[in-house]
Amino acid sequence: METHFAFSVKAILGRDHFKCASVVAGHKGLKRLVKWVHVFEITEVRENLKGGELVLSTGFGWKEDNNLFISLLEQLIQRNVSGLCIELGSFIDTIPEEAVELANRHHFPIITFNKEVSFVEITQDIHADLINQQYELISNLEDYSQRLNKKLLSIDNSFEILKYLQQYLGCQLVYMAKDEQVIMIPAVNEIEKEKLLSCLNHSSCMKVISQPVYVFERRFATVHLLTKSRDFGEFESLLLDRTATALAQYLLRELYTEEKRKAEETEWMLEWLQGVHTKEEINEHLTIYKINDDISGAIVLIVKLQENHHLNTDITYLNMMIQNIFDQNGYFVFPVEKRHLLTFVLLNKEGEDDWKHRTAKGIERMKKILKESNGATFQIAGGKYVRKLDHVDESFKTAQETLSIQGKMPAGDAKHFYEDMHMYRLISLVHKHSNLQSLIKEYLDPILEYDQKHNTNLLQTLKVYLACNGSKKETAKKIFVVRQTLYHRLEKLEQLLGKDFMEAEKRQVIEFSILAHEYQQTILN
Repeated sequence: METHFAFSVKAILGRDHFKCASVVAGHKGLKRLVKWVHVFEITEVRENLKGGELVLSTGFGWKEDNNLFISLLEQLIQRNVSGLCIELGSFIDTIPEEAVELANRHHFPIITFNKEVSFVEITQDIHADLINQQYELISNLEDYSQRLNKKLLSIDNSFEILKYLQQYLGCQLVYMAKDEQVIMIPAVNEIEKEKLLSCLNHSSCMKVISQPVYVFERRFATVHLLTKSRDFGEFESLLLDRTATALAQYLLRELYTEEKRKAEETEWMLEWLQGVHTKEEINEHLTIYKINDDISGAIVLIVKLQENHHLNTDITYLNMMIQNIFDQNGYFVFPVEKRHLLTFVLLNKEGEDDWKHRTAKGIERMKKILKESNGATFQIAGGKYVRKLDHVDESFKTAQETLSIQGKMPAGDAKHFYEDMHMYRLISLVHKHSNLQSLIKEYLDPILEYDQKHNTNLLQTLKVYLACNGSKKETAKKIFVVRQTLYHRLEKLEQLLGKDFMEAEKRQVIEFSILAHEYQQTILN
């Protein structure tokens, strides 16, 4: 559709009042668009002209002063005026060569009337047509907007909006989304595509107008129109603006729908984690994701990020990255985000024998990426592995317990799975329901008091000796002492704990007491 919100200079030259007119300079600028006609007899432009005017003058303002004329011409060019029409004979007879050269250099049309003409009739003639054309184009713009709004009610992708604009104007359209997606309408080959993209940065090769698409003051995309055959006018700019508004409305609708879907999905997932849904409801929900009955079990994983830590990557990207990691390790992944906690339900789509190995492999990959993300501080806790999907709440609760226990374990004692917590689970339980301190005092007080009084570390020696199952050689090696020194320390332990401290039942309680002591020290610190 060839439409302009103005006449070209060339088109105006074909009108009756310009039969006696000649183009003396700026022939290459005859495609310039004329928005208005202005009679101008002074030599200081200032704010009188806004651009796009065809200026009519008798030359009274500068008469035979060529310097004044050159100064005026430079101002008109700078103001992006469409052209200058001069009536010869009244005040000037010729156009100086210097002015012709300047106008040619800037493709600025200078037109002369060789006899007296009526500027009033010229302005009335052109303005009447401009106003009528503007009225017609405003009607066309309103019609375009109404049709576009109707399309918005039925379309299911933004391509239809872009296609409608392109077909209406018949020029090349380039749509560049925030995610670097590029749509060309009409479609072009890769070589032509690169040329067009280059023209966006160097608009000298083609005429270009652009309009960003904003939703909530955030730029989502930019629409570009390109052409070689004509200049773009205000009408095309208005069409582009209306189209960008329609795109913003469509994107807003999509965002609302997506956010609503996410909210509903999050609500459903939270209910699943709380044990609300039945087996039948869970299976029905999973059919949406085309997940069949080949699920051998599930485990809930919680990733806790430091609340005050800003990752180099956003949470959305982090979610996608984690989903991709565990998908590669044989799981369907369902994320639930809540503030600084990321919870993932991992549905095992492979064998049950190696579920833990595959999960641990994914966790190690996660840890590596998170550490690279500006040294993020985080915890990763895995719950109990469950074979039935309506028991996922058990995995979730045990993942929460694992997360809680992790915060009370000694530094460096990294365990990610609930089933690896062993004694710590018992300690946590005892701590909640009984006086743990009295047990620690009964079995460890003699050693703790001795260490404090003599500035020794018998407790550490005892811990390592128990861990080495009573091997003196291995213990001495691990605590970096000679065998004789170890013997002396073991004698002191026998004095403080009794010679039976390595017997099975007493040894188990002592080991439990050591872990409980470390557990409490972590809480106190």
